[in-house]
Amino acid sequence: MDVNVSKIGRLAVGAAVETVAGILCKYPGLDAEYQIKRRVSGPWPKNGPYLWLHGASLGECRMLQGLARALKEDLPNCPPLLITTQKAEAVSFLRDSCEGVAEVSIAPADIPSALESFVGATEPLGLILAENELWPGYLSTLSRISTRKNIALVSGRYRRSFPLLFFSGMGFACMQTFCDLGRFTRASKGRVPSMLGGDWKLLDWARKGGAVAAQGSPTVDVAFLSFHQEEQDAFLSMAKACVQKGLSVVLVPRRLSETVNFRSCLKEAGLPVVDYPSVQNGAVSLVSRFGAVREILGMSRAAVVGGSFSCKLGVHDFWEPLTLGVETYVGPFARGHEDFVSLLCQEKAVTQVRSAEDFLNYARPSLERAEALLAAEKKKILNSYSMLLKFLKELL
Repeated sequence: MDVNVSKIGRLAVGAAVETVAGILCKYPGLDAEYQIKRRVSGPWPKNGPYLWLHGASLGECRMLQGLARALKEDLPNCPPLLITTQKAEAVSFLRDSCEGVAEVSIAPADIPSALESFVGATEPLGLILAENELWPGYLSTLSRISTRKNIALVSGRYRRSFPLLFFSGMGFACMQTFCDLGRFTRASKGRVPSMLGGDWKLLDWARKGGAVAAQGSPTVDVAFLSFHQEEQDAFLSMAKACVQKGLSVVLVPRRLSETVNFRSCLKEAGLPVVDYPSVQNGAVSLVSRFGAVREILGMSRAAVVGGSFSCKLGVHDFWEPLTLGVETYVGPFARGHEDFVSLLCQEKAVTQVRSAEDFLNYARPSLERAEALLAAEKKKILNSYSMLLKFLKELL
């Protein structure tokens, strides 16, 4: 009875969403920005059957890109791989960076007609979900097309899930922290084989040996990474302090569409602005393209991670600067990664900035403590990756 009620509920929600999507498709501006029509009706890649990997935005899909490379190397007879993303503006960048490794597409809408069309074209053999992308329709559809448990969750984060979520098709889950693992185990009633697996944004790094890069001679004093428009006031306070000290600053906006707004705000605040890759002491260098973060970190002394200066946002990737030997700072909020950030701050591997106005007076984090914590994380990641390989070998 519960299963039937759950199924009826999912169909009702799907029908409602499908109706709304049909209306939104009629607005050219919305459709161009979010690719609504494409999400609903494709076209979809047809060189399958695929092993389907899905992530929300660029960060999760970069992690899946590293996983795809690993599977091509380590999984015998690895099938063609397909990565889907919820972020329309990331599709073309991911296609270029995944060439020869995986096909890339916008993700299908979580409605029955879109998923039926998507599954018919791509013939997914299984689904690997990144972090917290537990969409009800994805889970129920993959469960329906196979008698085997064919869904895995990797680098899982879990607070709560959509109502009517159907866990029965999941055969593997590795979660980032003990807290995530406990919450997920309770929600799934222990029916999904689950383990502690760490944050797989570090998977590529861990598989390549897990060494922390030695710092050279940085030309960027402070890099502000993935800052949202909602964090503008905090950023301006920190940027002013840096510019007044004659430091070189680089800003990477979270969304390319917000670059114009940041440029306008910086000029209104009287701060000199140059365009990256130009970097200048006493000025802010503004980045207006995807994929430059690693390059920027390679020349930076310190990094401030965006998404952490507003309680409504989620903190962005704080691991990448640590692995590159860059001093790392986060704001007063760490939504989505509270457990990790709390540990890193307690250990003084990362410094938490409680007041943007007082940014330059905070204690510098310890790169030695960061290296020790990274070593422990590496072990968890490699162990959980080996268990995913075992799951996939049995599935395929």
